[in-house]
Amino acid sequence: MGILRSASGRIFTGISSAGGDLAWDVASRPASRSQRMRRAVRAALTGTGRGTLRGTLRAGIPSNPGLIGAEIASWAAFSPSLMPRTRTATTVVTFSAQIVGHVTGVAVGYGFNKTIERLATTKLGRLALPPRYQRGLALGWHGAMTAATITIWLKSIAQQKEIARLVGEDSASSARAQLGATATASALYLATRGLTFVANWGYDLLRRNLRPWLPRGVAPVLAGAIVGGGLAASVDLLVIRRALERISVKSRYLNSLVLPGRTQPWEPERSGSPWSMEPWHALGAQGRVIVAEGPRARDLAAVSGRPMTQVQEPIRIYAGKVAGRSLLAQTELIIRELHRTGAFWRDHLVIHTTTGTGWVPSWSLQAVEFLTLGNCAQVALQYSDLPSPIAWLTDHDTPLAAGRALIHRVLEELEELPEDNRPKVYVAGESLGGFGGLGAFSDSTDMLARVDGAVWSGAPQFSPMWKELTGRRDKHSPQIAPVIDGGRHIRFATRPQELFESFYGSDLGEWEFPRVAFLQHASDPIVWGDFPLAWRRPDWLVERLGRDVLPSMRWFPFVTFMQVVIDGVASVGVPSGHGHRYEYEFLPAWAAVLGLPLDDDLDGAADMRFKRIAKWIRRTQPPRA
Repeated sequence: MGILRSASGRIFTGISSAGGDLAWDVASRPASRSQRMRRAVRAALTGTGRGTLRGTLRAGIPSNPGLIGAEIASWAAFSPSLMPRTRTATTVVTFSAQIVGHVTGVAVGYGFNKTIERLATTKLGRLALPPRYQRGLALGWHGAMTAATITIWLKSIAQQKEIARLVGEDSASSARAQLGATATASALYLATRGLTFVANWGYDLLRRNLRPWLPRGVAPVLAGAIVGGGLAASVDLLVIRRALERISVKSRYLNSLVLPGRTQPWEPERSGSPWSMEPWHALGAQGRVIVAEGPRARDLAAVSGRPMTQVQEPIRIYAGKVAGRSLLAQTELIIRELHRTGAFWRDHLVIHTTTGTGWVPSWSLQAVEFLTLGNCAQVALQYSDLPSPIAWLTDHDTPLAAGRALIHRVLEELEELPEDNRPKVYVAGESLGGFGGLGAFSDSTDMLARVDGAVWSGAPQFSPMWKELTGRRDKHSPQIAPVIDGGRHIRFATRPQELFESFYGSDLGEWEFPRVAFLQHASDPIVWGDFPLAWRRPDWLVERLGRDVLPSMRWFPFVTFMQVVIDGVASVGVPSGHGHRYEYEFLPAWAAVLGLPLDDDLDGAADMRFKRIAKWIRRTQPPRA
C-alpha cells in the first residue's frame, strides 16, 4: 500500500494488484469547515488530538461528571433531617448519596458531552473560549465547589446540634465525628469506583468476545445482562441472604430468652401463670415481658389512693409464636383464655396488634389499667420474632393477617354474648402493630362501626387507612396533624393538646364516640418514611414543619428518603415525646378515648394525676426490652 500527496493536498492510496497494476483511488477530499469541526470535537471527546473541549473537560468543566455528581449529592446528605445523626448514620447517608450522585452525574455528563458535540458543529461553536480562559474557568469552578462543600459541611455540624436540642438529646454531633464519617463515606465511594472499573472491564471483555458471534446490537445487551446479573446474584447470596440468615438466627435466640427483671406471673388473670393454658415457655421473650410487667391490684390502689374494694386485678392474655402453630390456633387459645379469666365480664377489652418481635408498648398497657382501676382485659399475639423492619420487608401480609385474625375472632365471640352485657372493645397498636391493626378494617367507617375506640401510635403512613384519612383531611390542616371531619370521631395529634385543638390552635369542639386517636410525632421517621419519599416531595415538607423539626429541613430526591430511613434507627433512643418514642402521651390519649373527664391542664383524669402514674411506671420499669 502506498500514500501520495498531491500539490493540492489530495491524498491518494495505492494498492498493488496481483498483476502488478497500481490502482489509485481518492481516499479523501478537502474537508469542509463543518467536517473539520466534527473531527476535532470527536478527537477531543475521545481523548485523541489536542481538542480544546477535551482539555476543558479534563481541566474540570466537568473533568469527571460522576465525581462532581457525588460531591453535589454530598451537600444534600449534609442537610438536616428528623433525627441527630451518629457517625455511622452520617457515613451511610453520605455514601448512599455519593453513589446516586455519581450515577446521575455520569448520565448528565454524557448528555452534556453530546450536546457540546452537536453545538460545536453549528455557528455557536465559534463562541468557544480560548484555552487560557477555559483553564481559568475550570480553576474557578473547582474552587467554588470546594468552598461550597466546606461551608455546607461546617453548617451541618451546627444543624445537627440544633436537632439534638429540639428532640431533647444532650449529645451533639462533633466536627471530629462529622469529619470521620465523611472521610469513611468518601473512602467507600472510591472503593466502589474501583469495583465499577472491574465491572466495566468485564463488560468490555465479554462484549468484544461475543460481538463476532452474535447479530449487531445483541452483544452489548447480553454482556450487560451477564455482568449485571452476576453482580446482583453475588450481592444477594453473599450479602443480603447471609445478613437475613444471621438476623433470623439471632432473633430466634433472643425470642427464647427470659429478659432481665421478668419472672413468671402467679396471678390466674395472666397468661403464662400456672393456671394458664398458655405455658410460660411458649410465650416468647416479648410475651413474657408483657405478662410479667405492669401493676397489680395493690399497685393500682396505692397509686390511685382507692381502697382495694374499688380496684380489680388486670387481665393480660398473650399467645406466643410456636413452631407448627397457626394464627387460627393462637386466636382460639386466646378465646379460651378470655373465657377462663372472665375477661368478657370486664367493662373494657383492648386488643393490641404487636410489632415484629411481638412487642406491645408498656405505657399503653399500663395507662389502660391505671385509668380503669384494673377493670379491663388486654390481649395480643405474636406473629413473628424478627425486628419490625425485617418482618415487614420479608413479609407484608403476616402483620395484616395477624391483626385481622385476632380482632375479627374476638369480635365474633362477643356477638355470642348478650348485647347489654358486653365489654367495650378498643383496638391499639404501635408502628408495625398499627399497620397490622388498621389493616383489620376495610376503612375508617368500618372501624368506627365495629369498635368503641382506638389508640394508634407511630402508625406508618403506608398503612392504607392512614392514607385514606390524610387524603381527605379538612382544608388547611397539615399532614402531620390532619383534621378529619372537623375532629368529630378521629383525631391526629403530635402532642396531647392537639387531641382537643388543631395544630394551629383552633378548638375542635365536642369529640363524639367512638373516639379514635392517632399519636404521631412530627419528628417520627417511622411515620414519615415511605418509598415515594425517594422521588416525590411530601406534603409534610411543603407545609409548616413540626415543633421538633428543624425549619431548614428540605427535600432532596433519594437523599431525604435515605436520611429518614437511617433516622428510624435512632428514633427509638430519643427522649419521650419525640421521634418514635411514645410514653407519657398514652395517659391523656387513653383517658380521652375511654371517655374520662380530663383536667384543664390535661395532666390528670378521674381524680388521678398523670405525673403520679408516670412516676410509678418509670420507677418500676425493668430494663427496656
